[in-house]
Amino acid sequence: MSIATDLASIRIIGSINQNHNTSASISNAVHSLCNEVEYINWAGIYFYEEGEAVLQDYMTTEKHNTTMQSQLAFPIHQAEKEIGVLVVKSKQWIVFDVNDVPTLETVASEIGQLA
Repeated sequence: MSIATDLASIRIIGSINQNHNTSASISNAVHSLCNEVEYINWAGIYFYEEGEAVLQDYMTTEKHNTTMQSQLAFPIHQAEKEIGVLVVKSKQWIVFDVNDVPTLETVASEIGQLA
């Protein structure tokens, strides 16, 4: 299952490195994860503002409020400070595997360098 995640992350990282527009890169990241990885049904990026996690952008493949069964969250760091979190969710049980984790950690790290 991780090949789709790897391909999406390559596109995301390429986009971040070519386009230094934070807002466009964040939007591209969440849309790529949902559109290119069939088992990611929701992706969102939160940044901390005054101690609160504020949703900056998200994408969902579900038209209705579908219960999500699996979730992973990855901290976004900038200069050793946690500034936000990348969250991915799936309506499938136990869908993420160990190969998804380092790939999505890399995406979160790249977002942190841009922010």
